[in-house]
Amino acid sequence: MNITRNGTRPTSSVLWRSAAIGAVGVLGLSACGGGDGGGETSTDETFTLTYTTYSNDTSDQSITVQRWAEEVEELTEGGVTVDFHYSESLVGAEESLQATIDGRADMAQVGSLYAASDLPMYTISELPFETDNPEAQMVALDQLYQENDAYRGDFEQQGVQQLFPLPIGIAVVGLNEAAEAPDDLAGLSIRSGGVVSEAMISVGANPVSMTATDVYESMERGVIDGYTSLGIANLSTFGLSESTSHVLEPGIGSYASSVVVVNAELVESMPEAYQEALRTASENAVGYGLDELDTLGNQACEELQNSGTEFSSFTQEDVTAWQDEAGIAEAWVSDQGGDAESVLEDYRQFIDETTESSDYSDPLVACMGE
Repeated sequence: MNITRNGTRPTSSVLWRSAAIGAVGVLGLSACGGGDGGGETSTDETFTLTYTTYSNDTSDQSITVQRWAEEVEELTEGGVTVDFHYSESLVGAEESLQATIDGRADMAQVGSLYAASDLPMYTISELPFETDNPEAQMVALDQLYQENDAYRGDFEQQGVQQLFPLPIGIAVVGLNEAAEAPDDLAGLSIRSGGVVSEAMISVGANPVSMTATDVYESMERGVIDGYTSLGIANLSTFGLSESTSHVLEPGIGSYASSVVVVNAELVESMPEAYQEALRTASENAVGYGLDELDTLGNQACEELQNSGTEFSSFTQEDVTAWQDEAGIAEAWVSDQGGDAESVLEDYRQFIDETTESSDYSDPLVACMGE
């Protein structure tokens, strides 16, 4: 069924399924009042959900979840509230999923970079060259959870439900000198992460693993020649929107993802009216996320332009040749095995369907067009 998120952007509703899981530890929530879950539970029952994230409180991703929580609280008349723990103050990013399972948290931001072993099919979101439309990627991940058994099965096996994807944007490459073709990256030391590092290796670049907070100083000191695995909306946060002389749109497109997950047993213990509130708010979350991505992306765009940054992009012919040479999607299917091919086929189909009806442009693309 097609619906409209936030009144403007088309997507699909979130599927909620019961997960057959065993008993877990005491959940990090407060529940007051009676009820055995799912039936005619008293509306006096209240829940405070503990949310852990590795993002700070002003990031586009955190603001998206804040807006979601506000809607949930309004729809439940205060029956469900969220207690936020930002910047890994509760658990580290690599522990987010496990914390949601064992009760240290009820909800978490789970990044694809930290999910390879527990949610292998979710790592499809890291494949480069698949889409340059963040809306299409987010909707595709939403639909995969609804319609692809292999993808959803990873979440169910862990005892969590995927609520909604969070915004990331497409990959930018920041450089000290211009690059006109992928081969110009050869020999350069470029900060990158995840599967994007494989794309860098395929053109002879040297991927360097480092946290985003170290990129500014490393660029200034000449430790690295450039950076990627960041979107334009991230640049202001890390001081890069006023210090990067050349910004390249390399054609990599969406390069990673994070999603909000919730303990499945917890959701099933809630009154049906509260479950419906979570569903309704989650249906609006992609719209919220794109709004916040635009806000920070537009800020970074203005700062880049004011600092005299030069923008460029590779030709589509060069990007296609790069994609073919790297063979990353094919390698992903081979490495994952099982039903990975069906996940990739559905992912591409969902991206194509949304792209046809979407007029959304990533802030980097919009900035280069100004």
